[in-house]
Amino acid sequence: MTVRSVFMLVILLTTALNAQDTNADTRLRLAQAYEQAGQFDKAEAIYRELIKTQPLNNIIIELLNKNLISQKKYNESLELLNQRINQAPNDYNLYGLMGSTYFIMDQSEKAFESWEKGIAINPSSYIGYRVIANYAIENRAYEKAIDILKRGKKISGDPIMFSMDLANIYAANMKFSDAANEFCSLIEVHPEQVQSAKARIISYLNRPGASEQTINAIREFSESKSQIELSDLLTFVYQSSGDYKDAFENVIEIEKKFKVNGTYAFLFAQEAYRNKQFNWASEAYNFIAKNYLTSPYYQMSKIGYAKTLEAALDQKFLESNDSWKPFIKYEPLFTEEYKKIINAYEEFITTTRGNAVNVEALFRIAEIYKTRIFDYHKADSLYKKLSQISPNTNYDVQSNIALGEIAIQRDSLDVAKNYFQKTLLSQRIEPNDLSKTNFYLARIEFWKGNFSKSVNLFREVSKNLSTDFANDAIELSSIISTTKKDSLNLSLYARADFLAIQNKYKQAAIEFKTLSDRPNLFVLNDFAKIYFSEMLLTENDLRAAINNLEDITKTENNSIFAEKATFLLAQCYQYGTKNLQKAAQIYQKLLETFPNSLYFDRAREALNSIPTKNG
Repeated sequence: MTVRSVFMLVILLTTALNAQDTNADTRLRLAQAYEQAGQFDKAEAIYRELIKTQPLNNIIIELLNKNLISQKKYNESLELLNQRINQAPNDYNLYGLMGSTYFIMDQSEKAFESWEKGIAINPSSYIGYRVIANYAIENRAYEKAIDILKRGKKISGDPIMFSMDLANIYAANMKFSDAANEFCSLIEVHPEQVQSAKARIISYLNRPGASEQTINAIREFSESKSQIELSDLLTFVYQSSGDYKDAFENVIEIEKKFKVNGTYAFLFAQEAYRNKQFNWASEAYNFIAKNYLTSPYYQMSKIGYAKTLEAALDQKFLESNDSWKPFIKYEPLFTEEYKKIINAYEEFITTTRGNAVNVEALFRIAEIYKTRIFDYHKADSLYKKLSQISPNTNYDVQSNIALGEIAIQRDSLDVAKNYFQKTLLSQRIEPNDLSKTNFYLARIEFWKGNFSKSVNLFREVSKNLSTDFANDAIELSSIISTTKKDSLNLSLYARADFLAIQNKYKQAAIEFKTLSDRPNLFVLNDFAKIYFSEMLLTENDLRAAINNLEDITKTENNSIFAEKATFLLAQCYQYGTKNLQKAAQIYQKLLETFPNSLYFDRAREALNSIPTKNG
């Protein structure tokens, strides 16, 4: 035979084999298609045909077995598996499948006997235990699965192979103490598994009895062990259960027992701060500041302590103001307490000269003067200092934005414009700050009567819909585009908008009222009505605001504004008059009338927060 002939023969054989494989794959997909269509008998015929040509193909055997089970042909399933076991007596999966068939037939003893035969193939190998245990778990034979996993764990000598599965079964069956003990025994041998254990525990910790049982089991287990990971797990469960008092006490014990120089106290403080547990966060930061002067977390804890005090006071500040209102008439509150926090920041700056964190402390002081004490003169000087000492940083960006906002309050629009334009030059500006800056620049042009220029800037802002200012930019852009021919009334609207931003709500209300009383203004009139209502709310004229909003919602030709008015009206009843039943009715009306509203999700959330008559 020539070389050419041999070569051609190889090609022909390869082509034939590929054709055979392709045909088998096609038949297999056809069988699965029949099953999806509910024609199990046709699928069975194809599987049996394929087995004749591929008698050792386990995939086809398992598919046929599954098909037979679906048809409740249990005896055929057992016959198939027995034939395959005779051919491959050391295959764990065949015994697992046979046990599953018996279990479905409600013959649990024979099921367990089949599974035990699978384990008996090699009783000194942990693999058989894991394979067979999975079949028991799939069939919800949990007690048998626990028995198999325990035996496998014992012969393996390593809990990592079995403890996670055991813990999952225990938790699924409300045996939370047993689950916690499994996690602890795993961590004792494999400390690196503590994060995996936390992830599993948090998935069921809110179930009835889970928190108490888990805490007691971990605490009891860890008392006899000197292992930091177990103590850390206990802290985690305390915190996740909302018990920050015991969590903090446990953290102090960790710090003293394991001498970790403030590490765990700092982690606790950060987690408490993220969850708005400001009092416990400040306790932890203060603990580090007083006890670990050489800790790498010392300086961060000093500023962290001041920040948590500020955050806690901010919570009180916002609760004392009507934060639900679209415009909030902020007034200085808790001034002396804020000055104590300023002192804490200043002390930090004094004791840590040259430290980069000083800039953050200085920025926090500036923010307090601007947004809480409303001392614009002091805030102005601090922002200017920040911009000088930290150019091309985010603090520089934030400071220039703040300086622009202060200039607006002082009627210095050209000065404000310069600060905002300076902000745009920064290479560190983030998308939301970029949007905010352009929004202010657009508004300045709007207030100055440069309507065409302002529209172009508003459109630039609205390109990024993920920012906080896109919707407002779209709204103002549409107002200008629709009414730009009526420059006199548009200028009056711009004047009212400027007064509102300057917190001159009474004056703004007069301007908006003038526009709302002119029915021939079309769009401008409707916007003015909404904003007039918002000014009334800011000035605490709740009854007049409600009457005005009810008029808007009853008008048939202003559906564009009705959804906003409806939402605000519901808020008035919920937070203003405390008439929760009336608020719920209006939220429900909004959901039914405006299913595509921008306020839909907020309305649904608000409705769900209102208690029903049944509690």
